[in-house]
Amino acid sequence: MTSYAALWCKSNFSFLEGASHPDELIEQAQEHGVGALAITDRDGVYGIVRAHVKARELGARLIIGTQVSVDDGSHIVLLACDRGGYANMCRLLTRGRLRCTKGESRVTWREVCEHAGGIIALWGGEQSALARDSDPDQIGFDLRDAFGDRLYAMVNRHRRADDVPLEARLRHRADKYSLPVVAAVEVLYHTKGRRRLQDVMTCIRHKVTLATAGRLIRGNAEHELKSPHAFASLFKDDPAAVARTIEIASRCGFSLEQLRYRYPSERLPDGRTSAQWLRELTYAGAHKRYGGAPPADVAAQLDTELALVDELDYCGYFLTMYEIVRFCREQNILCQGRGSAANSAVCFCLGITAVDPVRMGLLFERFLSRERAEPPDIDLDIEHERREEVIQHVYDKYGRAYAAMVAVIIRYRPKSAVRDVGKVLSIPETSLDRAAKLLGRYSGVDTEPLEQAGLTMSSETHALLSELANELLDFPRHTSIHPGGFLLGHEPVSNIVPIENGAMADRTVIQWDKDDLEDLGLFKVDLLGLGALHQMHRCFDLIANHRGLIGPWPPSPPTTRTPTT
Repeated sequence: MTSYAALWCKSNFSFLEGASHPDELIEQAQEHGVGALAITDRDGVYGIVRAHVKARELGARLIIGTQVSVDDGSHIVLLACDRGGYANMCRLLTRGRLRCTKGESRVTWREVCEHAGGIIALWGGEQSALARDSDPDQIGFDLRDAFGDRLYAMVNRHRRADDVPLEARLRHRADKYSLPVVAAVEVLYHTKGRRRLQDVMTCIRHKVTLATAGRLIRGNAEHELKSPHAFASLFKDDPAAVARTIEIASRCGFSLEQLRYRYPSERLPDGRTSAQWLRELTYAGAHKRYGGAPPADVAAQLDTELALVDELDYCGYFLTMYEIVRFCREQNILCQGRGSAANSAVCFCLGITAVDPVRMGLLFERFLSRERAEPPDIDLDIEHERREEVIQHVYDKYGRAYAAMVAVIIRYRPKSAVRDVGKVLSIPETSLDRAAKLLGRYSGVDTEPLEQAGLTMSSETHALLSELANELLDFPRHTSIHPGGFLLGHEPVSNIVPIENGAMADRTVIQWDKDDLEDLGLFKVDLLGLGALHQMHRCFDLIANHRGLIGPWPPSPPTTRTPTT
């Protein structure tokens, strides 16, 4: 064997379990000459886009997968073979996440079998039902029927005392169910140097100190990404199991490049196309803006913009923004588009923005151009106390299956890293509080502020605090919700990325952040809260009440220029 495929790798997007960034795993795999690497984070695909970008950059072979938690306390590793299998995997993760509170996921074995199409299943590992004392007969037969020749028994070796009896039990049951055996190591870091950090992260996740962690932490450093030679030596008694890793990798042909995202079209009247309806609305808005037919230079600019929008298939996006603005006006909610969208005459005529870009001489290409090939980005500010009405309107209009908010990855900064690592090392919280107050928000964990707080570097524990806190910087801590970003899809969003519950009531969130969407060319609708608009609305109401004004308030925007013949 000249190489192998690492089929069970967890990055730090398993949240306080894996101790390496996805790109670190990809780079190390390339350096070692590993044939393929599967990112199988726990109950999600949070870090898969970052792995995909790095793999594309280096020409590495990436397999997309996940480790799924089952409601009996066991797990199973799933790998996507094709686009349909990836969609099944995302739908399964969505089902497990939406039934649980934020941060948790559980599926049933029946649900695993129902989503088996296009997926390879690796049944094994220390927490697998296949390796437990009880005989999982019905589970084994159900999985074999559902996955067929895509079900494998995964034997993993970590040089622990219980490896031998565990593997013997697993191989016996693999024979019973006629399952081929594949070799694997649960990879938690790209190099052994991260073992200490992984121990600390485990303690943080379980809310224990290092002194009281016991068997929660791993017994050795045998969870690094191994070189092909080291992996072959570990399984030298079963080269067929090693060769089978390459066989599985060859069956997993799915890549995120195969995602074909199209923005959803609005419901159109009378069978019109999106382009026709957008043109009609734009020119109707132009007549209102200019008190009649738009000037010749404005009409020329509108035709140019509409042609490019149609060519790039962005009509649905503009129609969505128009519909949201229309809803706000019907409900007397102040809103205003801002940013580079102000350079668009179409946005101005649709009422999304309030600046005439033709009169101001603004450059449309700053907002949208054929050469950049970037999706348009319209930020819509909404009075903050009524923004939730607009968010729920989007959910109601498109449905929870077709609309979900974008995630924000909360990462470790110096203050939070020192506090969490310090607690694991049993350093008094009063000392950690003093140190955290002296640290910068984004710089590294320097020793000077720590010593000023009384944490001298002559102490081995305090020196370890500085070292591990610096290693932990920029690691994902947990997910939050984007201030107002939505992902809308022409197909269920859960076919593209798993959806989960947010911490806020009535919020569902995808597992990717805005940077991930940009890397994949996906659209994001931004509905942002602005306190100044709420204050303006209160001022308008006071003026109307005290001056006795009748009618819509604020009044419609005045004509910005005199029509020309």
